[in-house]
Amino acid sequence: MNNFNDYYNYMIGNNIPSNPINNMNEMNNYFDNNTIQKTFMNDNMPKLYKADEGFTKGNMYVNLYNPYKNYKPATIISKSEKEDLLNQIRMYKYAALDLSLYLDVNPKNSYVINLYNEYITKVRELINKYEKMYGPLSCDFIMPTNEFIWNNSPWPWEGEL
Repeated sequence: MNNFNDYYNYMIGNNIPSNPINNMNEMNNYFDNNTIQKTFMNDNMPKLYKADEGFTKGNMYVNLYNPYKNYKPATIISKSEKEDLLNQIRMYKYAALDLSLYLDVNPKNSYVINLYNEYITKVRELINKYEKMYGPLSCDFIMPTNEFIWNNSPWPWEGEL
């Protein structure tokens, strides 16, 4: 490798133009055909996984999911109702966060806004249910009465969830 272009081509491979600095037309053609740009930069309706599948795959967008070799996402199996509630909270929080990133670029997409609001509402419901049954999840917005109940539950390293 004698120069920047050789190093750049070695690191990036054949996925982008061979000489991106000198050939802007070729670079523009690459970005015109890029899946990421098509998903996030257009007002087209994104193809989305359901919250549980998007959570296990780590990506809510069908056309952006690219599995590593023959990797199959693991199925999340809860051992208790408490663990199931925590997994559902994580799943819907993840889905809402991933949709919020899309909404940063497409703030007027009403379908995604409604889905985002649905997931946020579901997260709030699940957190309320969990906290009524098992105690607080975080110390944000806790209004202590006569005692501070945050430390009454066993800590994660002290035993089962």
